[in-house]
Amino acid sequence: MRLVVILAGVFAAVALSASASAQTPGETPYPAPKLDVFVAAQTVTQEGALSNFFIRGSTVVFRAYAGVSKTKTVLKPKTVKSFYVQIPGQPNVKLTYRNQRANGRWQWMGSWTVPADYALGIVPFKVFVKTKSNRTASFVQIPVATSQLTITSSVDASFLSEAAAAERAAPNSLDVFLYVDTVNGTRPAGAKPRPVGCTQTSTFKRGEQLVFRIWGSEASTGSILSTENVKYAYVKIPGQPFARLNWGAHGPTTNRVWFWTAAWNIAADFPLGTVSFRIVFKTEANKFGMYDHVVTITP
Repeated sequence: MRLVVILAGVFAAVALSASASAQTPGETPYPAPKLDVFVAAQTVTQEGALSNFFIRGSTVVFRAYAGVSKTKTVLKPKTVKSFYVQIPGQPNVKLTYRNQRANGRWQWMGSWTVPADYALGIVPFKVFVKTKSNRTASFVQIPVATSQLTITSSVDASFLSEAAAAERAAPNSLDVFLYVDTVNGTRPAGAKPRPVGCTQTSTFKRGEQLVFRIWGSEASTGSILSTENVKYAYVKIPGQPFARLNWGAHGPTTNRVWFWTAAWNIAADFPLGTVSFRIVFKTEANKFGMYDHVVTITP
């Protein structure tokens, strides 16, 4: 029997499983039930640290990757006609292929310096890609306000991340396309809660709650990964039991979407420094999707 979990709250309470063999009525997989072209994008600092809070005058770095369903191929310059970020009231930001190992699978990059008079608040950017075979696709962020790109008058120190270590590069062909990020949980077991919960970050303190957020698609069919086509999914944590990934609903009631999450409370004696977590999915078709996500643990 497959398992379905509906998570209470925003991210902090990652529940254990409840069962159902079919998807719950009204279930809305993020970003769509099926994708012809998979597109994922993140915002990071110039140092490569995951973040969604920036001040005026700072530089937002957009990084992305994409793949074509059925062919399972990761998009490279020779197959792409255009790849860019659309920001309200701003010129489009062209994404350029870097082909650098330090970028991991996020080889398409572009930057935007926030104007001094740009409006404060959420920036509803979109990423568009068009292949040379005229296939098109777009990306928008998961509709959880605290984890979306936000321009603010000042950035609290708790939002600042250290430079991220390199993630493992993706092969040219994938059976499963995955998007992965991490946010701070709202119920840290042994640390002071941050001013805002569920903000994107790649730096965590001992005692905090780290929450993985993941969505993806099965390359051969284009179908979004859900309890309908996934046998199991987990996060491999060095020196710790695996963290089971749960499929559940998140976001406001007016725009609630489904994706995978797992919460992990960082022990007070967990080793400091760079940590690589391996995310593993196995589909009903016996295909594997793997992603190595890197964060930094601080005192």
